[in-house]
Amino acid sequence: MGFFKKIDKVFKASESFNLMERTEVDLQIEENIKTVGINKFATSNYGDLYLRVNELGGFLILETIIVSATDLKSKKGSSLTFSNENVTLKLASDENKIESDFSKSVNKSVTKIDYNITAEEAENFKEPTYNEVLFKINGNEILFSVINE
Repeated sequence: MGFFKKIDKVFKASESFNLMERTEVDLQIEENIKTVGINKFATSNYGDLYLRVNELGGFLILETIIVSATDLKSKKGSSLTFSNENVTLKLASDENKIESDFSKSVNKSVTKIDYNITAEEAENFKEPTYNEVLFKINGNEILFSVINE
């Protein structure tokens, strides 16, 4: 019973997000993001999640980009929870202030969020380890399905 309540909560919370209508522009956005070395990791009806592990000032960070039809804004930060049948990894954003860049010409928002990670956590992103990612911001949630290529 608890599992179904959790799924129902995710879908109700997702009503705050706009469905993302996929167009040819999305392919162009994806190619532009790939040119800086960030690959699409997961997708949902509400957006796409791109990520890469990077080192910044001697610290490892998980750089993420969310492309969606919803302009995201928060002063409380966000979280990402990566999971599969056996493992769960929850990360909190390294900054509390989050704000999307919205493009009226393509009707999409691009939100860049960094998460601090350890070397051990970084190992989990070298090969597909997770099945889904839950993104939370301001009490709202998007459940992404990980792309396994």
